[in-house]
Amino acid sequence: MKKISVTMIVIFVAFLALVSGGSLLMKDREFSPNENRYLAEPPRLTVDNILSGKFQDGLENYLRDQICFRDGWITVKTGIQKACKDTDIGGAYVGKDGYDFEKITPEDVDEKQIARNVKAVQDFFAKASENVEKDRISFLLVPSSGLVMADKLPAHARLFDQAKYIDQIEKQMKDCRVTDVREKLLSHNEDYIYYKTDHHWTSEGAYLAYETWCDSTGMESTPLADLKKQVATKKFRGSLYSKILDADSAYDSIWTYGDTKQKAYGSDCSLTIDEKKQTDSCYDTAQLSQKDKYKYFFGDNYGTVQIVSDHARHQDRNLLVIKDSFANTFVPFATENYGQITMIDLRYYNGNVEEYMKEHQITDVLVLYNITNFISDRNLYKLVGRI
Repeated sequence: MKKISVTMIVIFVAFLALVSGGSLLMKDREFSPNENRYLAEPPRLTVDNILSGKFQDGLENYLRDQICFRDGWITVKTGIQKACKDTDIGGAYVGKDGYDFEKITPEDVDEKQIARNVKAVQDFFAKASENVEKDRISFLLVPSSGLVMADKLPAHARLFDQAKYIDQIEKQMKDCRVTDVREKLLSHNEDYIYYKTDHHWTSEGAYLAYETWCDSTGMESTPLADLKKQVATKKFRGSLYSKILDADSAYDSIWTYGDTKQKAYGSDCSLTIDEKKQTDSCYDTAQLSQKDKYKYFFGDNYGTVQIVSDHARHQDRNLLVIKDSFANTFVPFATENYGQITMIDLRYYNGNVEEYMKEHQITDVLVLYNITNFISDRNLYKLVGRI
């Protein structure tokens, strides 16, 4: 018995030495593609940092992030948790039928931030309506999969009340058309309208919302059943997979829709990104070989993306989209309607939106955000002034 105990101790010490030595010898990683985030760097050793506790906290984060074979340990940990029937893993929920969900609880909701964001959009719409017709200004909140695919959630999942906040925010929006896409999406919740391993909607979910938006704004849209589906990849694992790192996780597919000529909507346009880079498609095929394949749509998020569509139905219409990343799958469809479209992502744009609208003769405005992003966003104040 004593022999076994000594052997186990030796193995355990050797294991710790191997992991510690490996972590010291291996070069620090700056970025984790799997987790899609930058990893902690060594903390600065100063008297102030030690006395304040910042050094100790920083060291803990650094050691946790830079441990060798980190992704492998997380995968093992996830496997153990799943074996124990744990569905709350890595800040996400493991649901039914291969679906994972963002874990945003009632405690994560900042009521004051919501009020600030609503006020910013209200003021923006009031100002925009001085130069743009009110019926050409629209607001669209995208529900997260936790609301639409609620039947796939694990038992006892605690999520914030999306329906309550969507209702509350939509009722406060003036000087615009409000497009509520919940009914349309809920009527298709048996379909593949949200990715299983990512928090975004799929192209099908985005197109259903686009149809609803067209109906509310008087624009034309082609019925989904008449479109041609073109699969770009069947090997996508998204943001929720990166949180959980489940070795058994399924792969998602990414696809586009096009007309009978087999041309994807948005694939034949002139794009200018951040006033510099030029390209001729809303799709970046180079991203399909990268970890974050959702960047296939536009290549990434940018401050501004200007799109010129020579084949659009309304060449005289110029749409401004204030957006988060959910718009990246939505906007290519709108190239069928608008001769010009500009997307502004306030996370990366520090200019004056009002001046931009005047300079570029904007005729239509759409504010499109996922509800989770809208209630937590800290950049919407840029809508009503220069920072």
